[in-house]
Amino acid sequence: MVEAEYTHVLGLHENKTINIDQRVPVGGVCCTAPLNGLTAPGTTSAQFASVRNEESIGRSHYDGMNVSLRQRMSHHFSVNANYTLAWAYSYDGGGGSFRNYPRIASNPFASYEWGPSPNDERHHVTLSGIVDLAKGFQLSPIMQFGSARPYNLTNSSNTLNTGGGTGIAVVVPTNNPTNYFAFAGNNTGARNCFYGLNGVAQGCTIAQYDPVRGDPYFELDMRLAKNIKFGERMNLQLVAQAFNLTNRANYGNNFGRSIADATTFGHPVGFINPSSTIVPRAVWGELGARFTF
Repeated sequence: MVEAEYTHVLGLHENKTINIDQRVPVGGVCCTAPLNGLTAPGTTSAQFASVRNEESIGRSHYDGMNVSLRQRMSHHFSVNANYTLAWAYSYDGGGGSFRNYPRIASNPFASYEWGPSPNDERHHVTLSGIVDLAKGFQLSPIMQFGSARPYNLTNSSNTLNTGGGTGIAVVVPTNNPTNYFAFAGNNTGARNCFYGLNGVAQGCTIAQYDPVRGDPYFELDMRLAKNIKFGERMNLQLVAQAFNLTNRANYGNNFGRSIADATTFGHPVGFINPSSTIVPRAVWGELGARFTF
């Protein structure tokens, strides 16, 4: 049996945290919080580190097509196959997530804030089946594949000096938006280029949200069982099963994200666990038995 379905989910009025006192350039100098003068009249010290407003303005959407094939046990085998083609996009985060900071609070819907959600997986394939072999043996494989998921970029400091309550921006040249290391370790140059300060022409923007992707996910598990019958009602099943047979290290999108450290940027820092209660870092197996009567 073959089934196909399409799902569209539009998320509106999701949470977005906006710093209404974000620092901005004043008189060609970066940067001052607009409410400083109001919170501390007659002084040069501010009373608030940041003023944040929780707003219901976040947006996201998901579009996915799912195709399934199910073959019941016939001629000693059964098959379940599933393929999903999907897009999950949002402004600075996953759909329904809480406290997503824009990089520039005064422009939360800038084009660079829109990007794939951290769990955006373009293709996902799952194959499983059962094969009845001779002499009471039964083989049950399951395979999963998922295309690479995205991750965002960050820096070791607040590049644009916008203050707390904003996301850390990675500034890139407008004419070369994938040059993520253009201002690594040079916050002053990034601010001059982005804001147009100190005689520098305004020629920079902010890197797209979640612009790079990690590794595809792949796992193959296998179960071999031997059924030994005793009369009409009793059965002893011996089981040997192994997980991650290809011994693949599935890092997913757990990679170093800071452009401030070229030695860790783009290198794996953890493992992904998309659909099970364990993280299969290496091939492993187990033996078992089950007696039914």
